[in-house]
Amino acid sequence: MTSIMAVKRSAQIDLSLTSKFHCCTRTVRKAFILDDHSKDDPNKIDRRKWIEDRILFLTTVFAIDVCAYAVMSNHYHVILDVHKSVSDIWTPLEVVTRWHKIYKGTELSKSYVKGKNLTEIESDLVLEFAENCRKKLHDISWFMRNINEPLARIANKEDDCKGRFWESRFKSQALLDEQALLTCMAYVDLNPIRANMSKTIQKSEFTSIKKRYEKAKQAKNINNVNTQPKELSKLTGNYSRTKKNDIPIKVSSYIELVEWTGKQLRDNKSSINKNTPSVLLEFNIDPNEFLYSAQNYGSQFHRMVGSIKSICNAMKHCDINKTAGMKKAKSLFG
Repeated sequence: MTSIMAVKRSAQIDLSLTSKFHCCTRTVRKAFILDDHSKDDPNKIDRRKWIEDRILFLTTVFAIDVCAYAVMSNHYHVILDVHKSVSDIWTPLEVVTRWHKIYKGTELSKSYVKGKNLTEIESDLVLEFAENCRKKLHDISWFMRNINEPLARIANKEDDCKGRFWESRFKSQALLDEQALLTCMAYVDLNPIRANMSKTIQKSEFTSIKKRYEKAKQAKNINNVNTQPKELSKLTGNYSRTKKNDIPIKVSSYIELVEWTGKQLRDNKSSINKNTPSVLLEFNIDPNEFLYSAQNYGSQFHRMVGSIKSICNAMKHCDINKTAGMKKAKSLFG
C-alpha cells in the first residue's frame, strides 16, 4: 500500500469513487494579481469577473456542473460535479459542436458541423476526433485548463511580462458524501467573509452564494428548481438520491446555513447559539465542529473529505493506508 501523497492525479480524480471534487488554484507567490486592473485601464479585464464568467460559461460546454465557487484576489475555489454518463450519450455532432465553443477544431470537424459531405475515411477521422473530445469534455483537468491557461496568457500580455501566472497545478479534493459536499460548499461560499472582504453574502462578490441569493430574491417560490441559476447545480432538498446532479438541500436552507455561519464568523463566536440551522442535524453534522471547519477547513483535510465510513471505503478502493483528516471527520460527521 502507498500513502495518499503518492497517488497520481488520475487516481485522485476517480469517478467510480465520487463525481464531486473541490478544486483550488493559487497565483504565483500568492500575489494579489487577480484584483480588478480595469479600474485604472479600461483596456484591461476585471480578472475576477473574467474567471466567474468563464466558470459559468464552461458548464455549457462540459458535462460538468458547478456546485459552488468563489474567486478571490490571489486564488479561486470551485466545486465540480462530473457527469460522464451525460457525455457518453451525446451524439458525435453535439460533442464536436461543444468542442468548437472553446477550440477551433480541424478543417474536417468544421466541415462535419456544417453538414458537408465527407468521404468514408474523412467520416472515420471525424468520429475518432469526436471520441477523443468526448473524453476531455468530462475531464476536470481540461475544465480547469480552460480557465487557467487563457487567463494566464491574457494577464501576462496585459502586464507585459512572461513566466508563470499560477503557482502550480490546481489542487483537487474528493468529496465523498453529502456531508462533505455541504461542508465544503459553505466553506467555499464564505471565502470573502472569512477574509474580511465582505460582511454579508449579499455583498460577497464573485461567489455562487451571491448568485443563488440574488436569484432566490427574484423568485416567488425560493425553492423552485426552475428559478435557480441555470449555470449552477440545483438545490432540490431531494434526499432520495434519484438525481445525482441535484444537491439534497433546499435553497432556503442552504442560504440560511451560510448566512448563519457568516454571522458567527463575523462575531468571532466559537460556539453555537440557539438559532443553529436544523439542516446540520439533518445531515448529522456537529454544529460546533462545522463552525470551526468553516474557518479552518483548508488545514483539516487533504485529498478526500467525508464521514469515517466514506473515507475508509475510499482508502480501500484506492489501496492506500492513510490520509489526513480522519480525526476531524470523526468529530465533524460523527
